[in-house]
Amino acid sequence: MRRERESSNTRGLDLIVVSNSSVIIALARICHLDLLEKLFEKIIVPEAVWREVTVEGKPGREKVLRAGFIRVEEVRDRKLATLLKELVDDGEAEAITLALEVDADILLIDEHEARNLAKKLGLQIMGTLGVLALAKHRGLIPEVKPIVDRLMESGFWVSRRILERFLKELGEP
Repeated sequence: MRRERESSNTRGLDLIVVSNSSVIIALARICHLDLLEKLFEKIIVPEAVWREVTVEGKPGREKVLRAGFIRVEEVRDRKLATLLKELVDDGEAEAITLALEVDADILLIDEHEARNLAKKLGLQIMGTLGVLALAKHRGLIPEVKPIVDRLMESGFWVSRRILERFLKELGEP
């Protein structure tokens, strides 16, 4: 059972949010990294993810480096992270491990296999599309379709079937 947390924010809970690189990179590429701060106030990333999102030449790198709401934490359970690296990439393995260690409320992650693994380990997950849906629900953006279009133009991939269902659920054509 999730513990109640003291909070100074208006949402009543101070959520612990860990992120893999995909959501951060996707939103930084299209100049919407601020949505993460507005929705969650702070994001925790493991060192492997920080290296991925700040590597020289990475689109959105400068925005990420200036994002004061992203905090880097070291993974303590190296054995678990190493084990998970047999199944998913380094950033995903460390993000899942860190989310378990800090008892995260949400793990931001997009990749299918990593999402399934995180769910099996009892983590609550949200991907880039979920972040956009939440931003719309909270009134931070009027609609998601133009943002999804920009994401896809920048190289973000989502199946047509999932995208159509997602937009329909949000009442967007």
